[in-house]
Amino acid sequence: MEGGEQHPSENLIRVSLKRNWTFYTFLAKKLLHDHEVVELHALDTAIANAVEAAECLIHNGYATLEKMHTDSVEMKRNHGGTIAKAKIFIHLKRTKDFQAIYDSYEKERNERLQSQGIEQEA
Repeated sequence: MEGGEQHPSENLIRVSLKRNWTFYTFLAKKLLHDHEVVELHALDTAIANAVEAAECLIHNGYATLEKMHTDSVEMKRNHGGTIAKAKIFIHLKRTKDFQAIYDSYEKERNERLQSQGIEQEA
Protein backbone atom coordinates (compact mmCIF):
# COMPACT_ATOMS: atom_id res chain seq x y z
CA MET A 1 0.00 0.00 0.00
CA GLU A 2 1.25 3.47 -0.82
CA GLY A 3 1.86 6.50 1.34
CA GLY A 4 1.65 4.73 4.68
CA GLU A 5 -1.93 3.68 4.09
CA GLN A 6 -2.95 0.72 6.08
CA HIS A 7 -5.85 -1.64 5.65
CA PRO A 8 -8.18 -1.09 8.61
CA SER A 9 -8.07 -4.75 9.68
CA GLU A 10 -4.27 -5.15 9.67
CA ASN A 11 -4.05 -4.12 13.31
CA LEU A 12 -7.47 -5.35 14.46
CA ILE A 13 -7.95 -8.39 16.67
CA ARG A 14 -11.46 -9.80 17.02
CA VAL A 15 -11.46 -11.46 20.41
CA SER A 16 -13.68 -14.49 21.00
CA LEU A 17 -14.12 -17.24 23.55
CA LYS A 18 -12.54 -19.84 21.26
CA ARG A 19 -9.10 -19.02 22.69
CA ASN A 20 -7.99 -17.72 26.05
CA TRP A 21 -6.69 -14.23 26.80
CA THR A 22 -3.03 -15.33 26.69
CA PHE A 23 -3.38 -16.10 22.98
CA TYR A 24 -4.71 -12.61 22.31
CA THR A 25 -1.90 -11.10 24.41
CA PHE A 26 0.65 -12.97 22.29
CA LEU A 27 -1.09 -11.94 19.07
CA ALA A 28 -1.28 -8.29 20.14
CA LYS A 29 2.46 -8.27 20.95
CA LYS A 30 3.21 -9.57 17.46
CA LEU A 31 0.98 -6.91 15.88
CA LEU A 32 2.45 -4.14 18.07
CA HIS A 33 5.84 -5.16 16.74
CA ASP A 34 4.65 -4.08 13.25
CA HIS A 35 2.06 -1.41 14.07
CA GLU A 36 1.99 1.61 16.36
CA VAL A 37 -1.61 0.94 17.45
CA VAL A 38 -3.56 -2.30 17.91
CA GLU A 39 -7.31 -2.57 18.36
CA LEU A 40 -9.04 -5.30 20.35
CA HIS A 41 -12.76 -5.75 19.62
CA ALA A 42 -14.90 -8.14 21.63
CA LEU A 43 -18.57 -8.94 21.77
CA ASP A 44 -20.65 -9.91 24.81
CA THR A 45 -19.00 -12.62 26.94
CA ALA A 46 -15.65 -12.32 25.13
CA ILE A 47 -15.20 -8.83 26.62
CA ALA A 48 -13.44 -10.33 29.66
CA ASN A 49 -10.79 -11.92 27.39
CA ALA A 50 -10.14 -8.59 25.64
CA VAL A 51 -9.85 -6.66 28.90
CA GLU A 52 -7.54 -9.28 30.44
CA ALA A 53 -5.25 -9.25 27.39
CA ALA A 54 -5.14 -5.44 27.37
CA GLU A 55 -4.40 -5.31 31.11
CA CYS A 56 -1.52 -7.75 30.68
CA LEU A 57 0.02 -5.72 27.85
CA ILE A 58 -0.28 -2.49 29.83
CA HIS A 59 1.00 -3.99 33.09
CA ASN A 60 4.08 -5.48 31.38
CA GLY A 61 4.95 -2.21 29.62
CA TYR A 62 4.20 -3.25 26.04
CA ALA A 63 1.37 -0.78 25.46
CA THR A 64 -0.59 2.12 26.86
CA LEU A 65 -4.34 2.54 26.71
CA GLU A 66 -5.08 5.09 24.02
CA LYS A 67 -8.86 4.82 23.91
CA MET A 68 -11.59 2.47 25.07
CA HIS A 69 -15.30 2.63 24.43
CA THR A 70 -18.33 0.42 24.40
CA ASP A 71 -21.34 0.17 22.19
CA SER A 72 -24.50 -1.84 21.91
CA VAL A 73 -24.98 -3.78 18.69
CA GLU A 74 -28.09 -5.48 17.37
CA MET A 75 -27.65 -9.17 16.57
CA LYS A 76 -30.14 -11.29 14.65
CA ARG A 77 -31.60 -14.26 16.47
CA ASN A 78 -31.91 -17.66 14.78
CA HIS A 79 -35.67 -17.71 15.24
CA GLY A 80 -36.21 -14.11 14.16
CA GLY A 81 -35.99 -10.80 15.90
CA THR A 82 -32.94 -9.09 17.29
CA ILE A 83 -31.10 -8.86 20.58
CA ALA A 84 -28.79 -6.11 21.82
CA LYS A 85 -25.28 -7.19 22.82
CA ALA A 86 -22.44 -5.23 24.37
CA LYS A 87 -19.28 -4.63 22.34
CA ILE A 88 -15.97 -3.19 23.53
CA PHE A 89 -13.32 -1.41 21.49
CA ILE A 90 -9.85 -1.15 23.06
CA HIS A 91 -7.12 0.87 21.32
CA LEU A 92 -3.60 0.16 22.58
CA LYS A 93 -0.54 2.18 21.60
CA ARG A 94 2.98 0.74 21.56
CA THR A 95 5.23 2.18 24.29
CA LYS A 96 8.61 3.79 23.62
CA ASP A 97 10.27 0.90 25.49
CA PHE A 98 8.34 -1.75 23.56
CA GLN A 99 11.26 -3.01 21.47
CA ALA A 100 13.59 -3.44 24.46
CA ILE A 101 10.92 -5.25 26.49
CA TYR A 102 9.92 -7.39 23.50
CA ASP A 103 13.54 -8.36 22.72
CA SER A 104 14.24 -9.19 26.37
CA TYR A 105 11.16 -11.42 26.57
CA GLU A 106 12.01 -13.20 23.29
CA LYS A 107 15.59 -13.81 24.47
CA GLU A 108 14.37 -15.31 27.77
CA ARG A 109 11.79 -17.39 25.92
CA ASN A 110 14.36 -18.77 23.47
CA GLU A 111 16.79 -19.60 26.30
CA ARG A 112 13.99 -21.37 28.17
CA LEU A 113 13.07 -23.39 25.08
CA GLN A 114 16.71 -24.29 24.38
CA SER A 115 17.19 -25.48 27.95
CA GLN A 116 14.21 -27.77 27.41
CA GLY A 117 15.72 -29.06 24.16
CA ILE A 118 13.13 -27.42 21.93
CA GLU A 119 14.38 -25.78 18.73
CA GLN A 120 12.87 -22.36 18.05
CA GLU A 121 12.44 -21.18 14.46
CA ALA A 122 13.57 -17.64 13.71
